[in-house]
Amino acid sequence: MLTLFRNAIYRRNASILAMSTLWLVAGFSLAPFALPPSPMEVEENHSVAVGSFSICLSVLVLSYTLVGPLPLYMICIFGVLYSTAFEIMSWFVLNHVNTWTILAVRILLQLSIHILGIKIRLLAETSMRNTFYKVGQSLLVRRELELEKHLKEKMIHSVMPPSVAQWLMKNTAEDGDEQQNTANSVPMHPIQAADRPLHQLPQPRSSNQLTFRPFNMHRMQNVSILFADIVGFTSMSSNKTAHQLVGLLNDLFGRFDFLCQKNGCEKISTLGDCYYCVSGCPEPRPDHAKCCVEMGLAMITAIREFDEDSGESVNMRVGIHTGTVLCGIVGTKRFKFDVWSNDVKYANRMESTGRPGKVHVSEVTHELLLDQYHFDEVPQNGEKDKKERKTYFIRHRKITGGRHSWPRFQAPMLARIGPQLSVDAAAESHPSQPMSGSSDPSDNSHAALNTRKASCPPLSEEANSDENDEDWIGEEVVFHPTLAQPLPWHHQANNQIGNQYDLHNPIVGDAPPLGAGGPIVIPGQPRRHSSLSTLYSRKDSGVVTARSSIQLESTAVEINVDRRGRTSTSTGRSSGVSSIRGYSIFGEDPALSFRQQIRKQSDLQMIRCIQQDCADAELFVHPPVHKLSLFFKDNFIERGYRDRLLGRELYPTLASPTFTVYLCTAVALIFYFVSLVTCFMLFPTPNAVFLSFCFVASFAHIAVAMVCLREILAMRGNWQANDCFTATFRYLMKWTPLHVVGLFLLCVPILAVFSNFACDSFFNNWQASDGFCLLSFAFLLHFTNFSQVKFWLRSLFATVAGLALVMFVGGVFCDSSRCTEISRRSYLCRNSDNIIWDILVHIILTSILVWLLNREFETSLRLSFHGGWLASQDQKRMQVLKRQADWLLHNIIPRHVVEQLKTTSRYSENHREAGILFASIVNFHELYDESYEGGRECLRVLNELVGDFDELLSKPQFRNVTKIKTIGATFMAASGLNPKLRRENPHPFTHLFELIDFALAMHKVIEDFNLNLLEFKFILRIGYAHGDITAGVIGTTKLYYDIWGDAVNTASRMDSYGMPNRIQVPEHCLPVLSEMYTFKARGSMYIKGKDHMNVYLLESKKGKQLHKIPFKRQQTIPAQL
Repeated sequence: MLTLFRNAIYRRNASILAMSTLWLVAGFSLAPFALPPSPMEVEENHSVAVGSFSICLSVLVLSYTLVGPLPLYMICIFGVLYSTAFEIMSWFVLNHVNTWTILAVRILLQLSIHILGIKIRLLAETSMRNTFYKVGQSLLVRRELELEKHLKEKMIHSVMPPSVAQWLMKNTAEDGDEQQNTANSVPMHPIQAADRPLHQLPQPRSSNQLTFRPFNMHRMQNVSILFADIVGFTSMSSNKTAHQLVGLLNDLFGRFDFLCQKNGCEKISTLGDCYYCVSGCPEPRPDHAKCCVEMGLAMITAIREFDEDSGESVNMRVGIHTGTVLCGIVGTKRFKFDVWSNDVKYANRMESTGRPGKVHVSEVTHELLLDQYHFDEVPQNGEKDKKERKTYFIRHRKITGGRHSWPRFQAPMLARIGPQLSVDAAAESHPSQPMSGSSDPSDNSHAALNTRKASCPPLSEEANSDENDEDWIGEEVVFHPTLAQPLPWHHQANNQIGNQYDLHNPIVGDAPPLGAGGPIVIPGQPRRHSSLSTLYSRKDSGVVTARSSIQLESTAVEINVDRRGRTSTSTGRSSGVSSIRGYSIFGEDPALSFRQQIRKQSDLQMIRCIQQDCADAELFVHPPVHKLSLFFKDNFIERGYRDRLLGRELYPTLASPTFTVYLCTAVALIFYFVSLVTCFMLFPTPNAVFLSFCFVASFAHIAVAMVCLREILAMRGNWQANDCFTATFRYLMKWTPLHVVGLFLLCVPILAVFSNFACDSFFNNWQASDGFCLLSFAFLLHFTNFSQVKFWLRSLFATVAGLALVMFVGGVFCDSSRCTEISRRSYLCRNSDNIIWDILVHIILTSILVWLLNREFETSLRLSFHGGWLASQDQKRMQVLKRQADWLLHNIIPRHVVEQLKTTSRYSENHREAGILFASIVNFHELYDESYEGGRECLRVLNELVGDFDELLSKPQFRNVTKIKTIGATFMAASGLNPKLRRENPHPFTHLFELIDFALAMHKVIEDFNLNLLEFKFILRIGYAHGDITAGVIGTTKLYYDIWGDAVNTASRMDSYGMPNRIQVPEHCLPVLSEMYTFKARGSMYIKGKDHMNVYLLESKKGKQLHKIPFKRQQTIPAQL
């Protein structure tokens, strides 16, 4: 039979074979009735009647429990036909031992067994399907987990190298685990643990924490640094609109990104029209100098191709130096990977003193490449140059083994160039592989335009000097989103990404793959830029609109997690995913129809996952439990299994643990009622023991029924919650009380039968003795009810009841000498050992059946729970990864921008009267000294100070303030960039006042910080301005959120020309700020790029309350471009 079941023939004809097996077993059980009658004793007729009825009940239970493929209605039809056939044949064949009373009793018992079988079948089918669903969900969530991990890693690697990202995520996870372990020593349900807020770096430091924040800064030697600046950028930008200029830079920097990856370099940043990268950092490599030189040569060639494609006349000036750097992350918000050292500053100087179209290398780099390139030494003029180190220009390669090949990029038409947020779909699906040589301009990286001059390294004390400081992009910089460039869609990438998308897309079948078509519109959210979305038809030769990596992350993961977390998951309130399967038994939710549509589509994807991943098939048959006790090997899982009934589901279903308790209790009530009725029918004169037992048992059943009914009504909302009933139900659902109550309800029917035993009545009434055995066999099978009770306890009680029945039937408690001629039919007066052994065999078989069924049922329940537990674990990990990705994403791009990027592939927005602040630590270069730890400890101090500034952003009084970036020792922030918050503010200029208060708080922070410094005091200089600006997200492989506008330039100049320990503002800001603050005129002074300006210094804050300021005018926020 096992061989047959594993055969494909059985799988194709399972229902037919199952039904044939049922009728075959039924035929064998009814065969004795069809045989020719043979002379037998009267007592043998009674033995056959009782034994055949026992077999009949066993066949019914087996038909409901062990036959898998048949639907329930077919089994019910079979059971009714079989019971009818049995009673008819038994009535005519054993007519000497049948009476109308016995027939009525048998019919009632068969009905109760049918009800028990239907309940067992219903719960077993639900448990089996629920297990399948949970394991399928586990596989589906794992698939989502892989996609989430891929998207997270892509997002992380877009701002930092993998090694730095691993440290950051590991540090976050360890802090979160430590916080969770110390917060609660009681094991939590996995989903409940997932719902806890993820520990975000950093948290405000307390007295019991370490002095310093987590700091990841490594000193690396043998690192080559490349700085490249666009020569002719000013002239190129003079005759271009802002969106054309940004598009050209995106195209050019995209080429550089490709070359950076191709030549083994790590891009650090793009600052203004400057591009800088390193090689040999953070992963060391021996050919770092050659990588940077090849990168520089390739950039010069690439910009020549750019000139040919776009009709421009710009060139590159490249400087390279090799030395030691400190690489890592400074700050805790809006951070990025960066490098610091004096060698970085020297590499910047190599670029600024170079020539257009040449690669300018230092003497150290020159010595590493003597055997690979021909060099021209730079002549030294004057005594000052003679003191400097020698420098060289690359002439050409010595080895002519072929030039580095890279695809020739086709420049788009200027009319179609814009600040695109697009990404190569093939690169999206293969994050670990280099970007393919696509000729599509949207394959380029679109770097952010930084308003600082790129020629200064992060630690350069010249960051704010006049020599290296250029104007910020002026107020003419306004975003005009244009049509995204079409992207060739590769067939392989299409298939792979399409498959991933199918796992999450509510529309299955002809749904477009990720990256195809326009923005995905989330139900309930407005669609932005709808007029700018271009739909490409089939006549476009497979060309589709590309998507940004942000949109990929939000659509493929955020929407899916949100769909499972809010619309179709109640695992946080129940034992697992099971609580959403099937239809709710306690009412309909208005959103259920939408959930059911999603569920239908997700079920198809779940089946596909199960078919593709057969490695988890063992989960269906081998849960991690002990072989004998069936306890989980993991104590944590065992505690969770025992506590699964303590939660309350919002929408209980057949798979809900509490619903199984209700159903089992209802079956127990039915069996108790049948036991009372049949006992009164068979024993007309009940004894006092039976009556007393009935009183106690009836009271207990009524109490249990009332508690269950009261809980059901409370869950439906038809009854207000009552502490007494609720507390009683919660107490009864605990492990020990549930076992006590369950065993009592299981034993009541057979105890009612045993309480009617009396020797005298059995001597004088053979019908009572036969009925006694019939009831006992039927109620032994009742011990298969209440699957929540341990299987061995139920089976042990059934075995004890069977032994008691043997003792009763064997006459152990009665004197056989009192038998009369009338009572010869009674078992107590039969002397035949064969009859006793016949009854004993039936009792043993029934007991074995109870043991097997109970063990199988509990195995199924534990398997179902374990499947849900695995799914919840995977979902927990997915939630953690999602929150980590969100945490990192919101450190790159503000949260409100991310929300808008979910529905559009680009973001740019104008803001009226936004505040901008620059805060520079003007004397940090005096502290920085590489003689100790290579300057690492100096950067640790800077990290602490910037971290203290970042902590201010978490305070509610600065909720309108947003950190933009840190540039070396300069902190840049802005306010009024979140339109939603601005609309909620009590005053139209609340965000401006908050930014000034933030500047004052920064002064207080640096004062407190200086108290811990020995023999050194940091000096903070702050510049402020407000006005109209444009905010946007630029980049594909490197995402940058930045702001542009004349107000940004002004704020930068206020900082550069400011005074130490003061806050300087321009004159046009006074009408707004004077309502809350007092200022002192500094006078008119020349500002580079601004001519002469009247500037003012902040003196103090007035004592006015914000809500008392007259509401003069409502600030309107224009719609997005």
